[in-house]
Amino acid sequence: MRRKTAANRLLLIGVGAFVIFGVGCRRLPTTLVAEPIEVPAPAGSVVPQVITMTGGDVVLSWLEPRADKGFRFRAAIRRGARWDDTVTIDDSPAITMFSADLPGIAKLPGGAWLAYWERADTKDVDEPYSTAIQLARSVDEGRTWAPLPSPHRDGVSGMHSFLSAFVAGSELGLVWLDAQKQCHIHTPAVGAAVAKDEWLGAVGLRCASFGPDGQQQADTFIDPITCECCPTAAAVTTSGPVVVYRDRVAPPGAAPQDIRYETATVRDISLVRLERGRWTEPRRVHADNWVINGCPDNGPAVDAHGNNVVVAWWTRAGDQPKVYVAFSSNAGDRFREPIRVDNGKAEGQVSVAWTPDGRAAVVGWLEDHKVWARWVNAERRLGQPLVIGNSPPHSRLPRWVARNDGIFAVWTAQDGGGPRSVKATQLTMID
Repeated sequence: MRRKTAANRLLLIGVGAFVIFGVGCRRLPTTLVAEPIEVPAPAGSVVPQVITMTGGDVVLSWLEPRADKGFRFRAAIRRGARWDDTVTIDDSPAITMFSADLPGIAKLPGGAWLAYWERADTKDVDEPYSTAIQLARSVDEGRTWAPLPSPHRDGVSGMHSFLSAFVAGSELGLVWLDAQKQCHIHTPAVGAAVAKDEWLGAVGLRCASFGPDGQQQADTFIDPITCECCPTAAAVTTSGPVVVYRDRVAPPGAAPQDIRYETATVRDISLVRLERGRWTEPRRVHADNWVINGCPDNGPAVDAHGNNVVVAWWTRAGDQPKVYVAFSSNAGDRFREPIRVDNGKAEGQVSVAWTPDGRAAVVGWLEDHKVWARWVNAERRLGQPLVIGNSPPHSRLPRWVARNDGIFAVWTAQDGGGPRSVKATQLTMID
């Protein structure tokens, strides 16, 4: 990205109305500012993920395509305004890439790093989306990596994808969508009958926990029946970690093996919270009542500031695409009525992060092949929507994370007919 002059480096978009935060405390008009940041990922890189470390350092990870097939899983840490050397976590023709399914890095309690990604599972060629989660641990900030066993040790082939991570006390939690109860059946054409493919059984939300040494402590299903391939998201509240995901409303008493993929059913966003070692029952963030007979590959995003929780998601209920944001002040027990933030033709693929001071959230989404950002607060005040870059068709999941001086945003971009690439921007709210 070419450097710009000081006069035009900042994009100043829209001034919000005067906003009241707290009793008798009136702030000046608030503007969302975007400043592009150069990244070390080369042209062709995709599916970036970003986390913040203690002190505000940022760790960016991404996939680079190999010349034959597969990908290199790579990462770099940004200290202040400088990037450290890029490190390679894995380099294999078996690494898979789905644009709504991001590999990533998490920080284990104690300071070590845990990397998670996926390889194609070749044990069962009849399962076309079968993947195996790969894990590795680093004790030197990513310079070297030691492999760890896969968190799903049941030996069952199937999809193990859409991972999210969170820290709970002395353990790190990893959640994913797990298809061990699902099977793919292909019925070949015989005579006048046409060939038929069916998915039978449910995909569920599964969780494993890891100690500071990276050794697995537990493994459980949080929700045995969910939507099949929408990304998950996690955050940590004062009352415990929360996970949001697209759920599936099943008939009372339905067992996972009774589920049929193409059944038209309500697929809204649910939240669960880990309390004293046990997960709460799923509760819907909002009753969109979106009935669909397949997975939209479009999951929610979540962030927490104390017990204040913000969730963003896309829905097409009533055949109208919308991006909503909802706020909770009690760690997700109840949410206020959602706020629509898109411009009318949203593709979804959302991200959300609280500003560092917790006074508002910044939501990101895709629309008209562009990445948009907008601030919103629990009092239903909205800033002006801001385009921060282009996004190719079928791109997914811009990612926002808060750090000390604002919000670090990354996404997969494409300018004109050029190659896809990883872009980054610093988002700041100024008065």
